Amino acid sequence: AVWLCGMAAVLLVWFTRWRRVFATLQRAVPVDEGREVEILRRLESLAKPHTRIPLRLSRELMEPGIFGLFRPVLLWPERLSERLEDGHIEAILAHERMHVTRYDNLTAALHMAVEAVFWFHPIVWWLEARMVEERERACDEAVVQLSGRPEAYAESLLKVCRFCVESPLTCVSGTTGADLSRRVRSI
Repeated sequence: AVWLCGMAAVLLVWFTRWRRVFATLQRAVPVDEGREVEILRRLESLAKPHTRIPLRLSRELMEPGIFGLFRPVLLWPERLSERLEDGHIEAILAHERMHVTRYDNLTAALHMAVEAVFWFHPIVWWLEARMVEERERACDEAVVQLSGRPEAYAESLLKVCRFCVESPLTCVSGTTGADLSRRVRSI
């Protein structure tokens, strides 16, 4: 009974957070043109496999992030681009593109299922933190390798963090996950 109550509590917390993220996504407006779309399409043409990611603009200040497991959507804060140069936008979009390529949302969702079942075990929660850290590090390394401009990428992350709020779910791959100061030093 205690195990079931714990599992129900974990699932309830996640469901509440998921509803909030889903509501943000539903209110977001699909975009087919603009500098963000142009940069995203250019990055997609360079990537393998060539997956087309729909872009949606949100009025909310949630960080740019990839939503969805099998048909990912990129949510971009509406006024973020005003604060970024094209190079910064390209770095952030490349980061999000790497999350799609690596299936990070699916991996995180599977781990969330494991957490719901084994909610009582501290190693499961420790593993979640390590997985988020490693997933962000892998995307950071790929972006730095792709762009060859680590300073510009680190600056992009900091600018996004000044403007946006982190996503409440670990299965939503965003920009600001893990220990940001450690990530910037590493970059």
